[in-house]
Amino acid sequence: MNQLEANSGAASGLQLPLVSVVMCNYNFGRFIGQAIKSVLGQTYSNFELIVVDDASTDGSAEVIRSFGERVQAIFLERNSGQAEAYNTALRHSRGEIVCLLDSDDYYHPRKLERVVQAFAEHPDWMQISHPWISVDADNGVIGKGVRTFAAGDVRKMLLNWGRYPCAITSGLAYRRAMLEKITPIPSREVIVAGRPYNNGSDCYLVAVAPFYGQVGCIEEPLMYYRIHGNNRRSRSGNFAYALMSYKTVAEFINTMAAKHGFAERFDLERDGDYQAMLALQDGAKRYPAWKMIALTLREGIACRSRPRDLLWRLLYRTICVASPEDGKTVLRIGLRGFFRAKFTSTPFSVGDTPPSSRS
Repeated sequence: MNQLEANSGAASGLQLPLVSVVMCNYNFGRFIGQAIKSVLGQTYSNFELIVVDDASTDGSAEVIRSFGERVQAIFLERNSGQAEAYNTALRHSRGEIVCLLDSDDYYHPRKLERVVQAFAEHPDWMQISHPWISVDADNGVIGKGVRTFAAGDVRKMLLNWGRYPCAITSGLAYRRAMLEKITPIPSREVIVAGRPYNNGSDCYLVAVAPFYGQVGCIEEPLMYYRIHGNNRRSRSGNFAYALMSYKTVAEFINTMAAKHGFAERFDLERDGDYQAMLALQDGAKRYPAWKMIALTLREGIACRSRPRDLLWRLLYRTICVASPEDGKTVLRIGLRGFFRAKFTSTPFSVGDTPPSSRS
């Protein structure tokens, strides 16, 4: 029996299932207080909040400690990366349901209530996604994210396209029974410009979970996704890290396919986002635009993408492979900002944000 299973036994027998909210933080002291308050203010009361601080240097620890015993706080002595931080949080959790929350995002007050209800109504669901509302650093609403997610058995979709419509980290929830089978989360590291980067834990979970049961969704937005200078991937130009992530996810998918007896394997060369990122890294027109258009349309239809999200991905990918320099601009400021600056006198500014890379 592993630690996750042992903790689950201690939490069983409750009239309402215990929900574990796990939050990992590194230098988001400016935002983590609001994230914690959003959990403590939930309409559903049977929860625990576990916060793992990954050796922050910005005063995050003081903010976390200010909440006292309402938060189960764990402070790592050295920066170990997201996977190890999540593994630590999961080892200390006891809930039958586990919800993820990035420390710069925050929940809608009914988030836990709705997740518990959805799991109760759909016993076959192992993972739940829900929409989000995008906000800026000052909580100003920017827009809404993807609103349509997959439900049911998505393994074929995953093997064909390497993705299925699902939420980003803070919009994901899991049954503990399934997490016990797939944790600990493996960590992959790549050195970029002398700095180590680890694969995203949510990438592993969403790639592996469908092989252990059905996925589901709630159609109402139940969290706020914060877009700011420190978390906007477009500002980093970190193509090596992004390419490493795509390769790692493909390995996760194919490892699970082999383990569960599937003959099919996901071919990374069919991943349009991967091809677009390669073009940005190389600065060369290496993938024909017509081929990218055809690939994206087939993928969008198969994955049942909503028209707006399909259009975004179609334009973004095509621009990247046809004109890599313009693609870098789109990645940095969004399509809306790019076209506004391209065809008017408006200067470049942050525009719309992409749908989830897994949707």
